[in-house]
Amino acid sequence: MTDAPAMQSRVHSIEPEDGLLFGCMLDGNGGGRLCTWAEAEATAAGAAPLWLHLDNASDRAQSWLHEKSGIPAPVVGALLAKESRPRSLRIDDGLLVILRGINLNEGAEPEDMVALRMWVEPHRIVTVRYERLMTPRDVLSDIIDGAHGAQTAPDLFVALAERLSLKINDVVIGLEDRLDALEAQVDTEQPTKLRSKIAESRQDTVALRRYLSPQREALANLQYDAPDWLDSSQRMSLRETADRTLRHLEDLDAARDRAIVVLDELANKMAESMNRTMYALSIVAAIFLPLSFLTGLLGINVGGMPGVDSNVAFWITCVIMTILMVTEIYLLKRLKWI
Repeated sequence: MTDAPAMQSRVHSIEPEDGLLFGCMLDGNGGGRLCTWAEAEATAAGAAPLWLHLDNASDRAQSWLHEKSGIPAPVVGALLAKESRPRSLRIDDGLLVILRGINLNEGAEPEDMVALRMWVEPHRIVTVRYERLMTPRDVLSDIIDGAHGAQTAPDLFVALAERLSLKINDVVIGLEDRLDALEAQVDTEQPTKLRSKIAESRQDTVALRRYLSPQREALANLQYDAPDWLDSSQRMSLRETADRTLRHLEDLDAARDRAIVVLDELANKMAESMNRTMYALSIVAAIFLPLSFLTGLLGINVGGMPGVDSNVAFWITCVIMTILMVTEIYLLKRLKWI
């Protein structure tokens, strides 16, 4: 038990070997061992289940894929393509599968998902990535450290798809929790500030859904054109992963709709607040308009103004204006304007 953390840290800190991020030979019992480029190239086809995880920015990895891997040229082009969309395609006896996982790299947004390109054969799986993705090393840790991982290449493919889906589930739940917290602040938080936060959450939801929709289709397609070496339990696991992805899409759609409703509610609250303010200003203007007219009339600088020589004319004018204001307020209340 005490050695587990140290062993796990060793797996997650494996140094790449000239484009080979890591290689692993499965022992068929849930365990395996790390291997080098030389061992991988010397291993005969079908001798042992082999997993190679490559960095497609490496010249040697690209050269190996083109010249020594035996992978069809169209597949190599798809594995090395910088821009990719989740999809699955059966070619002869192999599977080209491109899936996306959560971006947990420092400074990155989880919604900006990272592509994992896979070529799966009965006894070999080759995975390729541009950006760092934690899922492959997590799956490798189950094999090397725990000896309770995949036993075959198809098992390994299923494990990678399932692990990618589980990490997506955590992010979807996080988005829903964030939206719940924002909804609870509708009556207390400043609308303009809250509105920007909700809009940001909605954008994250839309960005995540953009990748999950084709990913669900890619997983579902495996049910209709699966090679014979995928057994019934593996197909069932892939179907469960596809169904889980569909639930993620439904949750994201619900979260997006909730965000729209909250944004509309905030817009209505802001409009209502503005209407109340404008209404109050209109009432004040209605009350003081006659008074302003009276003071303006009495303030004109022409001869013949009444009360100019009277010592009480000012006070009489104040009393008249007060009576006028009270009368206006009374009439506005009778009209139910205030």
